[in-house]
Amino acid sequence: MDKKEIPIFKNINDLHEATGYDHRSHIPGFDIFTLESLDPSTRKCMPPYRQGFYQIGILSNTGNSKININTNAVKLEQLPLWFVVPGQVFSWVRGETTAGYHIQFKKEFVSKTISDLPSEFPFLKLAENSVFLMTVEEQESLEYDMQRMHSIFQNPHPYQEKMLEGMLISVLYNCKSIYERFKTTESHLSRGQVLAQQFQQLVDKLYVDSKNVSDYAEQLNVTPNYLTTAVKQITGKTAKEIIQRRVFLESKTMLSFTGLDVSEVAYQLNFQEPTHFTRFFKKYSGTTPNKFRQNL
Repeated sequence: MDKKEIPIFKNINDLHEATGYDHRSHIPGFDIFTLESLDPSTRKCMPPYRQGFYQIGILSNTGNSKININTNAVKLEQLPLWFVVPGQVFSWVRGETTAGYHIQFKKEFVSKTISDLPSEFPFLKLAENSVFLMTVEEQESLEYDMQRMHSIFQNPHPYQEKMLEGMLISVLYNCKSIYERFKTTESHLSRGQVLAQQFQQLVDKLYVDSKNVSDYAEQLNVTPNYLTTAVKQITGKTAKEIIQRRVFLESKTMLSFTGLDVSEVAYQLNFQEPTHFTRFFKKYSGTTPNKFRQNL
């Protein structure tokens, strides 16, 4: 794997090859597999990468697995449902007892029926929360759907792709009901709590191009002072601190997992000058980018 930059796997089978998984999908733009089938060939740990397709994951047993989405560690509590969308940075550590299903698909696989996936299924937006905890009933229903899809996937016939397309759309609507249940629960939060969540999700989407609190306040239709006060009350950090911490996390990822020099990292993170980036990085880490990389 080239270490010049965080790799992007455009196709599903390219990612399988990179992880050492000996399975290959016979359907362009679609795959479904059990996590149990990853052993023994697949690597246990995958450093950050991006992918050109969507992914749905459910776990019936989390084991000691860990995932990171946009460098944020995701707490895998019991019965998690998560989504990876094109453009996100994803990495993982796979536990030996992990069990569940992954579905991977390109937008083209369902484009004849659903022309705009993020509009119909908001949980597939970059700015949305990527992980939800399911109830037992939700998990059993979704797992049943995935078991049927997996069975059909393993037995090719002339109408296989059409059946899988319809079943995938059904799974997406099932996920949408879980998402809306989560949103209903979220509606009981205070206005400040909701605003803080929306702000942090927006930061994950815009942190490279927007580093000013006023940019986020405008997007959220509040004043910068109101946003800063609400975020500080809920998180204990100012809005500016959260933006800068997000930039700092991405800079550590790029320094750790790419071969880009410091000036290239600075420009990719939209700093006007490499010296500005070096001062910024030292403020949060206590060391320079070059020394940080030397100590890895």
